[in-house]
Amino acid sequence: MRPMRWLLSPRPHTNQPDLGRRRALAAASACAATLVLPEAFAQVASCAVTPDAGEGPFYFDPSLVRSDVTSGRPGAPLEFAVQITRARDCAPLAGVRLDLWQADALGLYSGYRDQPGVGGVDAVATVGATFLRGTQLTDADGWVRFKTVYPSWYGGRTPHLHFKVFVDSKEVIATQIFFDDEVNAEIFNNWDPYREHVRKRTAFNNNDTFLDRDQDGRTDGLFCQVEKYERGSGITAKAIVTVDA
Repeated sequence: MRPMRWLLSPRPHTNQPDLGRRRALAAASACAATLVLPEAFAQVASCAVTPDAGEGPFYFDPSLVRSDVTSGRPGAPLEFAVQITRARDCAPLAGVRLDLWQADALGLYSGYRDQPGVGGVDAVATVGATFLRGTQLTDADGWVRFKTVYPSWYGGRTPHLHFKVFVDSKEVIATQIFFDDEVNAEIFNNWDPYREHVRKRTAFNNNDTFLDRDQDGRTDGLFCQVEKYERGSGITAKAIVTVDA
């Protein structure tokens, strides 16, 4: 299937998402630490420490070293890569542990009974499960790669991925990765099972308090760069995370 045109050129006279400007900026920095001030892109390039959005809910360590964390969950396929770099010299960090966890396409996390999801869905089957969780160690260039599904919104939360980074067994950051809301809308309106529940969505990037916890106008956590998207095939995205290590 050919790539969607809205990822290749602007479409100002349609209601399809237009990511041209944001993608051009993201390409220069791999991942923007804010969508508010252009200075943030220079900060990422100069290896400023990635802002901490907080661990958020539903973490546990299932001790599963794996790159494919889908465990058969339905949803838009997402191939996601994260590079870990060191703030003081911008060097990639090899052999660093990254733990990933996230909600599924119904807004549910594995392992927890009491959670809202997208509303009207049963969380009982998630108890004892370990889907959409996994650990990877960075390669020589500081990268980890995961195959997963696109996370849904749930409750008051916009779509996001959680992760922790450990250097020499010490946790150095616990934060969250977000997606542009135009990307979220494209997924939720065109893929199952998201579109079955999209009308219930009330959580967006502009009202999720985790994106700007200290209300200073700058994003806590970081936004990823979508590198490729095709309807029917899914999304490829990446982010660069800088830690004080």
